Amino acid sequence: MEPSSTGILELDGGTGPTHPELTFDRGVPRTLVHKTAVSEVLLTDAVRTGPERFAIAAQWPRHHVLFENGMCPAGTADPLLLLETVRQAGIYVSHVYYDVPLAHPFLLTSIEYEVEPPTPGSAARQGPHCVLLDVQCVVERRAADRLGMSLEARLVIDGRPEGRVGLCWQAVTPERYARMRHPDGRVTAPPTGPKTAPAALASAVAAPHVLGRRHDRDAMLAALPADPGTVRPTPRDAWSLRLDTTHPVYFDHACDHIPGMALAESFAQAAALTSGRVAGIPAGELRWTLESSALSFDSFGELGRPVVIATEPVPEPPEHGRRAVLVSAEQDGRLLAHGALIGLTSRTDGVTR
Repeated sequence: MEPSSTGILELDGGTGPTHPELTFDRGVPRTLVHKTAVSEVLLTDAVRTGPERFAIAAQWPRHHVLFENGMCPAGTADPLLLLETVRQAGIYVSHVYYDVPLAHPFLLTSIEYEVEPPTPGSAARQGPHCVLLDVQCVVERRAADRLGMSLEARLVIDGRPEGRVGLCWQAVTPERYARMRHPDGRVTAPPTGPKTAPAALASAVAAPHVLGRRHDRDAMLAALPADPGTVRPTPRDAWSLRLDTTHPVYFDHACDHIPGMALAESFAQAAALTSGRVAGIPAGELRWTLESSALSFDSFGELGRPVVIATEPVPEPPEHGRRAVLVSAEQDGRLLAHGALIGLTSRTDGVTR
């Protein structure tokens, strides 16, 4: 099997992912994907297929604490799991093929992805799922203290093309990271992670199952504080980021800022609620299937400080139930991240709106 001209790994006979050099037997070393828990390691193998091109194998578990079996109710792949798989791929190739030292922090600067629509019967698929990634990398900048890279990955899951993900990131020396993170030399808060004491969380504005998740800790949005002086004025659809700093996925390891993956998930949940409101669908009857997204990360988010997640629906008539929503995250007057998401709005009975 060779990478096709379209960038999707071809499959022998359409029966499943095969590659003479790739295996799905065990995860790669967790240090190479910056994970503490072995259960959070998704990648299993990788080979170089061209000067800047790689075939990477991954396996999604049958049951995951956040992603369950990796499939959404509509039958599409979970967009955040697609993103996490490719994020690990970027870290892995940086260390193994581009000689980035293990101690170098990684900074995610932008992501964009498209999820393939479901096919008849795809909603019934069960894990574990074997995943193949065709990854094309580009070195944007290389210096003594920084490596800037981008990649585009196309994913095939159990023989079916499932989506495309693009990432841009920087890998920097610890010294450069310290200058970027604390330009005035002051450390405002220690890193937090799974071993820290859990903090009380505000009530979520929607039940986790409405947002496609299972546990209360996975619901990322709470009502804004009653005190209007706490946050700047915002559009109608705005919430506080509800972040559990002991979350086993977002804080698998100690972190000194708000993880980009947590912001990406909060954007997806906020866009779902806004789309449902615009369509006139009660939260309990809402099914929102995320199809594509483009996000940029602008600055570090401080842990323990309020963050406003705001949305604005694009004022265009929906096309076959698809709606575009602009999203942003702001803290203390600083823009942390922003972007746009497109999703399909329907009721749980399957009727699109």
